Amino acid sequence: MKDFERKLYFRRKSKISKLKRKVFNAKKRIRNLRMLIRITIIFGLIFLSYWILTLHAWYLNPEDVEKVNPELIKVEGNLITPEYKILDLIRTAEIPNKPIYKFSTKTLEDSMSELEPVKKAYVRRFWLPARLTVYIDELTPVFLISPNEEAQPIAAITKEGKFIGREFMPIPSKFSTIKILSYGNEDDYEKWDKKRIDELLKFIRTIEAYSKEKVTYLDLRSKNDIYVMLEDELLRLGAYDDTIKDRIKWIPTILPKVRTLKQKVKYVDLRWKDAYFIKLENGEMQKTEN
Repeated sequence: MKDFERKLYFRRKSKISKLKRKVFNAKKRIRNLRMLIRITIIFGLIFLSYWILTLHAWYLNPEDVEKVNPELIKVEGNLITPEYKILDLIRTAEIPNKPIYKFSTKTLEDSMSELEPVKKAYVRRFWLPARLTVYIDELTPVFLISPNEEAQPIAAITKEGKFIGREFMPIPSKFSTIKILSYGNEDDYEKWDKKRIDELLKFIRTIEAYSKEKVTYLDLRSKNDIYVMLEDELLRLGAYDDTIKDRIKWIPTILPKVRTLKQKVKYVDLRWKDAYFIKLENGEMQKTEN
């Protein structure tokens, strides 16, 4: 009986050992399979990455650049700067034979920023397919320069003190601008800086505050005989000197009187500190003293 139990014990122990070896071998095969799958995935990802990075879609086609394909090259934000000027810079730019993500846009942005109306240019790169979008941030024009009342503007001045030449005319009506009549002889508007712009803007805003009307144009063709055209009245201010602030303070008093006149008024004369005149179309002068 004891021999039988002993045999049975060793038989069970042998079965358990065989079962453990099978489980161990199964786990080993699973580990090896997992490792093989990992290695396959890693090499697959490496190959896929290499294949993606070498796709032709990463490169800008020189023909598309030459023809400025609108689906691949776009310009946004330009209201003053003609699109063809920006596209010409893109067309003549040196496009390296590199993927778009390696393409430096600084040279192209710098060349666009040299255009008179442009404050800053930013070129954004898009991938797959390779394409460019140019974003233009433009200066804000505040003055339009004309030689007389009827002539179209020949130039513009921005609030930043930058000059915009004739090639960028006309300025879109979206911008709130004031016409300046000037020949540029006595006061060269091409050399106006921000300080000069701010001074003129402050002067115009002061007149608008006193008159409750918008200034239509400022006549600076003679520095010693300045005219300001409001919506309905023309003011003759004379020289821009230390007394001009005292003289324009008459405006709230004068305009109501001007509007009550039945005769047509040519201009209001504010060249003197202690008196003003109303010049009628028939040549008569009406004098009022302070």
